[in-house]
Amino acid sequence: MSRFAFWAAALAPYDGAGRVDPARIPEQLGHLRSTGVRGAFVNGTSGEFPFLTVEERMSVLEAWAAARPEGFGLGVQVGGLPLATTRELAAHAKGLGVDLVATVAPYYGQAPTLAHLVRWLAEVAEAADGVPFCYYQIPSMTGPVPRPSAVVAAASVEIPTLAALKFTDEDLMELEAIRLARPDLRVYFGRDELLPAALAAGSDAAIGSLYNGLAPLAHAVVDAFDRGEIAQAHDLHRPFRDIARAATGPGFVKELMNRLGPDVGPARTPWGPATDADRAAIDRLVPLLRDALAAASAAPSAVPGTVVS
Repeated sequence: MSRFAFWAAALAPYDGAGRVDPARIPEQLGHLRSTGVRGAFVNGTSGEFPFLTVEERMSVLEAWAAARPEGFGLGVQVGGLPLATTRELAAHAKGLGVDLVATVAPYYGQAPTLAHLVRWLAEVAEAADGVPFCYYQIPSMTGPVPRPSAVVAAASVEIPTLAALKFTDEDLMELEAIRLARPDLRVYFGRDELLPAALAAGSDAAIGSLYNGLAPLAHAVVDAFDRGEIAQAHDLHRPFRDIARAATGPGFVKELMNRLGPDVGPARTPWGPATDADRAAIDRLVPLLRDALAAASAAPSAVPGTVVS
C-alpha cells in the first residue's frame, strides 16, 4: 500500500425500490478495505446528500459508524441545509464518534462574504463540539465562494477545531496558498482526474468517488511517482482522465463504480438513472478499467488484501 491516504467518497446505498438501504454498507466497507482505502466520507456529493432526507442521512451515517473497524477513518458532510438542521447533523455525528465533520458553503443565492461564510462554518463546528472540522470546497457545485486560502486563514482564528480541507477544485495555485496559510492542515484532494498534479504539489491525502472502484490503481500511481517514474505515474493514471472525459455527471460515475464494486443502485433523480448513451460509454470503459486494475494488482507494490489502518 502506498503512503498516500485515500478515502472514498461513499456512494449512497439503495435497495431495488430506490430506498436508502443501510444494510448494504458493510459490503461497501469490506470492499473499500480490501482495496487499500483508509476511510469513508459519507453524505457528500457522491453520497447524493441533496436528495436525501435528514432521517436518511442520519441512518446512513449510523450504519457506517456501526460497521467500521478500528483504524478506518470516517468523515461526514452535514451541510446543504439551514443552519439549525446542519448543526443538528453535526451534533448527531459527534455522538457517533466520527473522525471528521465537514460542510460545504451555503450555496443558494448570493455567495456569502468571507466574514459571513466563516461565521456560518464556526456555528457548524461549534455544534460538533470538539470533533475535527473540515471545510469542503467544491465551487463546481456551490458556485463562486471566497478563496479557500482566505477561508482557512480567517477560520483559523474563529474555529479552533479546524483540522482539514476537502479541496475539490482545479486551482493548484490556490492549493499551494492553503498550505502556506496553514501548513499543519490536512488537505484532502478531491479532483481524482488531477491526482498526478496534486502529487507534484505535495498532496498526501485524497477523498474521491473513483476510489470506490479504482483505489489499487491510484496506489500504483502514487508508488510510481514516489519512485521518480513520473511518466509511468502519468500513464497509469490515464483511466481516471478517460472517465472524466466520458462522465456526464455523478450519476454516470456511480453506475460505473457499481460495475467495479458492490452495486448499490443508480443515483436518484435528477442525477440518475443512467441514460442509454451513458450505459454504452460505461460498457466501453469497464473492460479497460478491469485490465488496468489487474495490472496494478499484479505489480510488486500491489495493495495487500486487507487494510486495517
